[in-house]
Amino acid sequence: MRSINFLLLIIIFISNPVFAQKNHLFPKRSDPLHVKVEMFTNLMLANNWNEATFMHSVIFPPAGLKDSPVIGRYADSMDETTNMLVAYSYKYAITKNPKDRDMANQLFDGILKTEAVTGVPGLFARGFYKTEEPLWHEDLWYNEWHWSTSLPGYRWLGDLSADKFTSLCYAAGIYWELCADEEYKQKVAGLMDRFMGRVIDDNFKLTDLDGKMTLWGNYCPDLPHQPLNSLEILMGLKVTHRITGKERYNAAYHMLIDRYHYDDHQINSKILFPEEWRNPWDDCHAAKSLYMLMRYEDDRSLMIKYRMNLNRHWFDWKDRDFSFENDALFILTYQILTGENVMTPKRIEGIKAMWGYDRQMMEFKIPQKDGSFKIVKSEEDRSAASMIRNYWFGRHYGLIEPTW
Repeated sequence: MRSINFLLLIIIFISNPVFAQKNHLFPKRSDPLHVKVEMFTNLMLANNWNEATFMHSVIFPPAGLKDSPVIGRYADSMDETTNMLVAYSYKYAITKNPKDRDMANQLFDGILKTEAVTGVPGLFARGFYKTEEPLWHEDLWYNEWHWSTSLPGYRWLGDLSADKFTSLCYAAGIYWELCADEEYKQKVAGLMDRFMGRVIDDNFKLTDLDGKMTLWGNYCPDLPHQPLNSLEILMGLKVTHRITGKERYNAAYHMLIDRYHYDDHQINSKILFPEEWRNPWDDCHAAKSLYMLMRYEDDRSLMIKYRMNLNRHWFDWKDRDFSFENDALFILTYQILTGENVMTPKRIEGIKAMWGYDRQMMEFKIPQKDGSFKIVKSEEDRSAASMIRNYWFGRHYGLIEPTW
């Protein structure tokens, strides 16, 4: 019997070689939305998982590795991980299933590891991986990699940017509200205190391991910066004050408003004209920031200014055609914050048609030991985290039906 079982294992192994793709089961575009979300979630958990964080994209063999570390694009791991943390927080608020809370807790622990790997309290990595030597994927986009001094054997990617700042504050606030138990609420408070405290100490700048401001980390009142950055830092301070209860963050919030007029500056976060300057990725950060601010703020004069910002965004959002992965987020956010019913039949159909990603065959330029390069074709999976988050966001507010 043992020999037969062993033979069966050999046959299974030969007919199903071990590749990095642990899940190949994609939904059909005609499937109900809840089926698509479930199947894309399973794909993410199987293929994009990296030590309790999620990869923005994963590259499979032969350019990737069969086992680990995960080969892919690490620059946006913070965004994908926080999007999934938000998704599981909303899901837990609906289901009250301990397994959903456990998954959210794991993801929060993964975010804590992105701080621990840097060795500096309050400094977060874009992503990290365990390795014996630097691997070729480090050159895919950002190239500010470091060996970890606190977690030997790990490499981490620096140059944290404003979009990661926004994603972290947004996710921490929602997880703290809806999902974290008392133990994890304390962990969230500690994380946000270290993170935002460091930003204030560095004169409202995101600084890297060398103490210098990162490329996209300017919230400083003494430096010219974009109106969107004014909105984001106000949101971060508001969230941190709510979570920690420390007056330091409330005082900083009002100082930026009273002395530097960040409340006026943020109104123009949305660039409307010329139309080619409109940036839907920036709209994601604005939507997250306005969602948190407009639910936490009770000052009427400030709420009017945040609503003015939202109205500017709606001028563009109302015409979105659902070709962008976060168009559903914009529609849902506007209705939730304003109470206006904007869920037209066309928009409902657009939400029902949400899609995660299509697996693609790509060419990668891989450096060789002799200094040359080899072009290798491999499949690449992107991330469905935005779609999954949008779904549970809408479900939480009753704007997406479970039967869809």
